[in-house]
Amino acid sequence: MKNSTELRGVVASVLLTQIQFGVYHNGEKLPNIEETSAQLCVSIDTARAAYLRLKEEGYITLSKNVGATVKVDYSPQETEEFIQTFFSLRRNAMIDLSKSMGALFGNAQLCGLKHASGDTLREMEQLYRENNKPVPYSMLEHLNQKYSSLGNSLLMRLVWQTFTFLHAPYFSITENLQYFDKSSDYLPKVLSLCCNQDWTALRGELDQSIERLSLALTRFYAARITGPTAEKEITFSWSSYKKSRQLCYSLAMELLISISRGLYPAGSLLPSQKELAAEKGVSVSTVRRALGLLDSVGAIKSAKYMGTTVLPLDKATENSDFTKPVLQRRLMDMAESLQIFALSCKDVACLTFSSFDSGSLQELCGKLKIHKQWKRGETLSYFILNLITEHAPYQAIRTVYSELLRQFFWAYALLGVNESQESVNAMYDPYFDMLIDSLEKQDLPRFSASLEVFLLFELRKTVGSLIRLGIPGAESILISDNA
Repeated sequence: MKNSTELRGVVASVLLTQIQFGVYHNGEKLPNIEETSAQLCVSIDTARAAYLRLKEEGYITLSKNVGATVKVDYSPQETEEFIQTFFSLRRNAMIDLSKSMGALFGNAQLCGLKHASGDTLREMEQLYRENNKPVPYSMLEHLNQKYSSLGNSLLMRLVWQTFTFLHAPYFSITENLQYFDKSSDYLPKVLSLCCNQDWTALRGELDQSIERLSLALTRFYAARITGPTAEKEITFSWSSYKKSRQLCYSLAMELLISISRGLYPAGSLLPSQKELAAEKGVSVSTVRRALGLLDSVGAIKSAKYMGTTVLPLDKATENSDFTKPVLQRRLMDMAESLQIFALSCKDVACLTFSSFDSGSLQELCGKLKIHKQWKRGETLSYFILNLITEHAPYQAIRTVYSELLRQFFWAYALLGVNESQESVNAMYDPYFDMLIDSLEKQDLPRFSASLEVFLLFELRKTVGSLIRLGIPGAESILISDNA
């Protein structure tokens, strides 16, 4: 999710869309603040701020005794115009996201359900039997139940963002259910397959469910949205950080890359904060926050009157302060991003590289060989995942993967966990060889499966390091050999 101000805006937008789509009419009451908080999985303060925003903008009245009441009065024609405009502005982004969801989430759903507790499965069955919530909100609760066993708050922020962008507006139009194939009852079948532990059939059912949503969305656009595609469309976006301070993270990453490449060698001084601000075109406060991040991961050390000194690469762990809550949380984000990669990489790699011809696969193989010769085995995961990010066929995958890769910045703090660069390379060389061999044989399924094995290794190693360092929550990240 986003920070409190941006999150308030997203919640307000979801509610306003429902008003404009005719879910709530003039004089009708919205759910109370507590209900919206529970339904959209946000804090009461965030829900209250969203209601106050709608009140300030003149869409609702808000009182302690009555609650929130719709103030605006839209005609059927205006409602239809709202629907046409809203979906025209998001046509390509929504269809692209729906086609991306199988590769991004299919395996995560399977893994989540395979490891779901008996209580979670019973809650899912109860949700189905009661069926007393509006479709979008019951769907969000169902999604939360599916993924709960994975122990991944970063994934849940992504799921929430896809829900508010796609599911919430689409299912706010009740007649949109007509675009679904009603020949099978999805949830009872899923619960039955979980009970019988028929995981192959379950994955097939999950894939079909995601495909049904994509097909329904396509039918909806063909049958209902008559306007032309907007000249400037709204795209799907997602921030992996709860707080919107992207600029300082980007600057910190840029400086860290420069340090890693020797532009600022160990023992040298970085330019002053004012010089960096002028050079990078940012404020001094942004530079100060970026340097604070670099200090927390053991890359630099600042001293009054002495400037900022670059520390040795292999001493990063020794120089990191793992008691700092900000570093602990960022390391958890990094581990959670690895889990998402491990759960999705096999499907995403197959989807991405299936369009490559023989020559392109050979070129990819050559790049991998050159990278191995660089003798920096710890960068293998970033190298492969960055290639996937560049070539993925759907924008939503590129958006999600590029955002997840930002979290690799925090792995710098763990560089000193291993004894030497030689031991690191010895650890990673077998994975280089496995991936290179599969590409040489043009065996894309084997390459994708090997990538999954490798990232599970990375996840297991990372989580183990975090547990040994005493990072709270690391033990809750699920690692499945059959992810």
